[in-house]
Amino acid sequence: MKTILISVFVLILFAGAILLGAYYYLRWRLQRMITLKYAVVGPLIRKLAARESVTRTEILFMAKDPSLRHAVYRVLEAYNQSDLFPVEFFTIEKGAESFLVTWLEFPTELGQAPHEIELYTTVALEELEDQTYYVFKYRMTGNHWATENNWMLGVAGPYGDESMPYDIPRRIFSRFYSLDRISAKGEVQWVHENI
Repeated sequence: MKTILISVFVLILFAGAILLGAYYYLRWRLQRMITLKYAVVGPLIRKLAARESVTRTEILFMAKDPSLRHAVYRVLEAYNQSDLFPVEFFTIEKGAESFLVTWLEFPTELGQAPHEIELYTTVALEELEDQTYYVFKYRMTGNHWATENNWMLGVAGPYGDESMPYDIPRRIFSRFYSLDRISAKGEVQWVHENI
C-alpha cells in the first residue's frame, strides 16, 4: 500500500511539473507576441499621446496587417483619431478577419498568424434573422504542423445589420478542418451551437 501511495504521489508531482512547465511556456509565448505587436503599434501610441501628427501612410502600413488591424483602430478611437483609419479596412469583413487572425495567433491555436487568409463566404443561419457569419479560408506554409491541412476554415460572427466593423464578434473559432472535410455552412452551424 505504501508503494502505491508513493507511486501515485510521484505521478502527481510529475504531472504537476509538466502542467506548470506548459503554463510558463504558453505565458512566455503570449508575452513575446504582445511585445512584438507593441514594437509596431507603440510608436503610434506615443505619437498620439504626445499630440504629434500621424500620417495616413503610417496607419495604412499597420492596418494592412490583420493581426494589428483592430488594435490600431482601437488606439485611434481612444485618441479620437478614428478618421485616420483607412476606409478600405473599415468593413465588417476586414474587422472579422482581424479578430480571427488574432485568435489564430494565440499559442494554444496556430501560434502565429496564417501565411494566407481570404474571405471564403458568408453564411446566414435560418434561425438567426439578419445575422451573418464570416467564413475565411487560411493556410500555413513552411515548417508548421498545420501545413498538412492546406486551406482550412475559420469563422467569426455573427454580425447583424446594426454591427460596426470592429465590434467584437461573439464567436471566433476554427477546428483546423480543411476545405475538403467540411462545408462552410456546416462549420458555421457547429461554431454557432458549440462556441
